[in-house]
Amino acid sequence: MKKYLLSILFIVIAMPLLGQTANFSGKITYKYEFQDPANGETITEKMKKFFGKEKHFFINAENYHAYDEKGTLRQLYHSDTNTYYFRSPNNGKLIAVEAAKKVSEIISVEHSDEKVEVMGKTCHKVVIKTEHDETTYWYNPDISVNPANFKDHNFGGWSAFMNASNGALPLKFKVKAPNYIWVSEAVSIKEMEISNKEFDILSSRNTDD
Repeated sequence: MKKYLLSILFIVIAMPLLGQTANFSGKITYKYEFQDPANGETITEKMKKFFGKEKHFFINAENYHAYDEKGTLRQLYHSDTNTYYFRSPNNGKLIAVEAAKKVSEIISVEHSDEKVEVMGKTCHKVVIKTEHDETTYWYNPDISVNPANFKDHNFGGWSAFMNASNGALPLKFKVKAPNYIWVSEAVSIKEMEISNKEFDILSSRNTDD
């Protein structure tokens, strides 16, 4: 199961946006739900030990980090070093990897005319298939960053999604993997200035958990 968890760790912000375009800086809060693909049974409680039940995602023009509902650091990306940190699903320790590394090859990227609304925002749809899973993303172009700043972030397929969405951030995604279906949907978006120093791994919370 570990390889499937790693393959979607790119992945893995409550106020109105002020016409933000390709310079979003702030926080997006997501709620997670998990299902058993065999029978549709909810397995969120079972899966929360790997991912948590929420994602509190902070991003600026160049970096991001994410915490779960308990305030535990789950992910951090630093563009200056192109290093990605994630919490191991096996022992809970933070692991650093070169973000240029690819976990799995992209098989296809398919855009769709279908639209959905997330938090009152009309979202475009793109489906990215890899060797291990299939992820459907829904995004709104108004909530974007410059994709060029993340062009070397291959780990978890982040650069592939950034290219497909032209830098728009996901407001919802659905991962279909052999052992689970994972749905993540934004429930809060907050624009804020975040300095690069806040993404220093040494100053991040719970680095030794």
